[in-house]
Amino acid sequence: MSKLIIPRTYVKDINDPLIFLAGPIGNAPNWHDEAIEILFSKEPNLTIASPRWEFSGKIAHYIVEGDENYFSRARAWERHYLDISSKTGAILFWLPGQEFHDCKKVYGAMTRVELGQWMTNYKHDNNIRFCVGTDGKFSEIHTIEYDLKIDAPDKKLFNTLEQTCDEALRLSYQK
Repeated sequence: MSKLIIPRTYVKDINDPLIFLAGPIGNAPNWHDEAIEILFSKEPNLTIASPRWEFSGKIAHYIVEGDENYFSRARAWERHYLDISSKTGAILFWLPGQEFHDCKKVYGAMTRVELGQWMTNYKHDNNIRFCVGTDGKFSEIHTIEYDLKIDAPDKKLFNTLEQTCDEALRLSYQK
């Protein structure tokens, strides 16, 4: 059964593979809804954790209930589900170009930190499950691609969201 976990919601028992959608939210296109639709259309027995607070009507029915007072803050929620997905599913990093510019905030700042952390984790433990894709318009993508080749040389940088979703599914179901 397709399940979507949204910020602050704690779900005790997750029996299906978990995919965490990591990537920019603020000033980014709404790629999360598209990824959710792609993933659930290919594999209905899946749980997705998405840090995006807003969803379209066609996504809302996937949201599962849980304890909304378990986590002290949204970042604690993210760290919890990032850790779980890295072992029992996959972290799906999608790096789209910026849709709107805001001089007061660095686009994708936390995504850059998280991707660096997970590349480093992977360098020391190849059992970590993550994949990375981009539309090619994310700033400094060539630097990220270079670092990926150094820290995770067997990881491919995917060019479409669908290819990245396919890789996340492949990782989630590997033994």
